[in-house]
Amino acid sequence: MVIRQTPGSKVVAPLRDAPAVAGHTGGISTRMSERRTARAVSTDGSSDGDARTALWLMAPALVLYAVFTLLPIAATFWLSFNSSAGFNTSASFVGFDNYAKAAHDPIVWKSLVHTFLWLAYHVVMAGGLGLLLALAVSRLRITQVFFRTAFFLPHLVSLAVVGVIWANIYDPFFGLLNTALTRVGLDAFTQGWLSDPALVLFSVNVASSWQGFGLYMLLFIAGLQNIDRSLYDAAEVDGANAFQKLIYVTLPGLREVTTFVVSLAMINGLKGFATVFVMTNGGPFYQSELITTYIYRLAFQSQDHGLAAVLCILLSLLAITITIVFNRWRARLSQ
Repeated sequence: MVIRQTPGSKVVAPLRDAPAVAGHTGGISTRMSERRTARAVSTDGSSDGDARTALWLMAPALVLYAVFTLLPIAATFWLSFNSSAGFNTSASFVGFDNYAKAAHDPIVWKSLVHTFLWLAYHVVMAGGLGLLLALAVSRLRITQVFFRTAFFLPHLVSLAVVGVIWANIYDPFFGLLNTALTRVGLDAFTQGWLSDPALVLFSVNVASSWQGFGLYMLLFIAGLQNIDRSLYDAAEVDGANAFQKLIYVTLPGLREVTTFVVSLAMINGLKGFATVFVMTNGGPFYQSELITTYIYRLAFQSQDHGLAAVLCILLSLLAITITIVFNRWRARLSQ
């Protein structure tokens, strides 16, 4: 094959060789196309095989998820449109009557307000105490393991047991709290901690927060250990005091952990039930009633399953709304 080179340094094949070149190029293109087709077929076949294998492996989990999660959710929706007075009675379709009944029930609104207050108390007290103890314990060198273990131990105790313990501590006559206040001369501060409508929700939340702060403390300690120590050295060189290092180095370094702790505390707060049920059962006068405890009261004491199902849906919507708002706030904060 003779090849001519133009002054512009472009290689041009002679016309008589064009068919051969074209045939040669066409052969290469054909082989490349065949290889691509074979590769695509092989890839698609492999992908289909992997998908089928993954589906078979996930099948048991999907069946369990459908039976124990999706089916109860569907049954709750169905029950919210029906009237049922007990497990052994037949349900009758009532449309949106249960939703209208919930909207006009003052205890529903009161329990909703209490649930928001419960969330705020738990996030501030349990999360705040966990942060303060993490800052204090992380400075210890010899006794750090002891205090970490000691503060985490309440988290291993059942919430029902915690409720019994704190109910005895709050006892107005023989409880540890009022006795201690009397011994130190602070008789004026002795209270009926669980009988005062203005204090009962806060008092019960103290017990619940006492059970949960140990976990948050460990999370904050893990976050403190991941902060670059050179930032503290640089702050000391710049003359920063302890408070300034806390504000400008420690707290920004704990931003991710803090958002995780807040989200975890809100989830635990929405699940608040056991301590309220054991210590006050929603009383006095519904002043410690939460959505969860009112659902239990409606479903298992009043046998009003339709209204209880409506409150279950309300609680789910509340959890979804809080999650969406919190995630948007977290995304905006991280920008």
